[in-house]
Amino acid sequence: MAKIKKAGLDYFPVDTGYMQDRLMRRIMKREGDRAAVVILAAIAEAYGNGYYVRVDELFYDDLSACFYQTSAEDVARILGLAVEYGFFDARLFREASVLTSVEIQRQYLFSTRRRKSVAIDPAYNLLTEEETSEQTGSQDDETDGRKAAAADDVDNKGVSTGHNVTFRGKNATSRPHSIAQHSIAQNSTAYPLPQSSPGGGTEDADRKSAEEEGGVGGCESRPGDGMADAGGGATASGSGSVAAAPAATGTASRRPSTARTSTRREWTDADVAALTPPADGMKRNYDGLLLNLRQFRIPPQEQYAIILKSNFGVIGHPLWRGFFTLRDSHGKIKQPGHYLLSLCR
Repeated sequence: MAKIKKAGLDYFPVDTGYMQDRLMRRIMKREGDRAAVVILAAIAEAYGNGYYVRVDELFYDDLSACFYQTSAEDVARILGLAVEYGFFDARLFREASVLTSVEIQRQYLFSTRRRKSVAIDPAYNLLTEEETSEQTGSQDDETDGRKAAAADDVDNKGVSTGHNVTFRGKNATSRPHSIAQHSIAQNSTAYPLPQSSPGGGTEDADRKSAEEEGGVGGCESRPGDGMADAGGGATASGSGSVAAAPAATGTASRRPSTARTSTRREWTDADVAALTPPADGMKRNYDGLLLNLRQFRIPPQEQYAIILKSNFGVIGHPLWRGFFTLRDSHGKIKQPGHYLLSLCR
């Protein structure tokens, strides 16, 4: 079954100064506050029909049924004043009993610019030839653009996936900041936990956690720390990488590995429970922090990061306001751990 084409609009814009317009205030002084709503209802009827509405006794009667203590004569009188004050075109109202205006027709063409064929009846057209031709030209341009886009899609179907991957890689390395973004992405995978706390007082805990993470891999070091090799050979440089040990005599030379040798530590509830707040005299609610983290079922890995970032639940941290927001959302926040970490930055 063919789809019926809709001629009118589903909605239309209204100026913010509609009630403050000088002409509207004059009509309201004579006919009361209902005049603004009656005129707005007539404009809505015009947009619902397209860009005009034909008025008669039946139209006035139907429109008056929408208002309290307003007769068909009142609606006819109010719309007559609106025509007199220029809200609608006086010639078309007098000759064809039609309510329309230049603004209505211009807005209608703008709102329907994406439709395939939109035209205004020459008998009711109040726009200039330039405005009408400009609208027709924009419709043709959009149609040509859609055809060109469809043709590009057909041409691009022959491009292999490998070519697309190579193309993205080329773009990624050509931008100056792409290297920094790639480094940040790698570090975020290798170091998911925070290295410092904005609240202060947790430097020892951060250092301890970094040392524990370095001990898991066996050869990871922090930038700038020099770390002696077991054989007394190479040391870590300021770039955070570890130089490979010299190959033994008589053995084939091996290509140095560029992959990171450290493994990500998986924190457990026992590890989180073993953390102890520093004795720096700051007011904390560490027990309440742990209770809230477990209530929202936040993973231990994120619990550890939140504990350090919030300085072990220091009083006044934005984290506490975040717990209130989580409860008020009633489950709409799907990742509460990520949300709490965003408050700790």
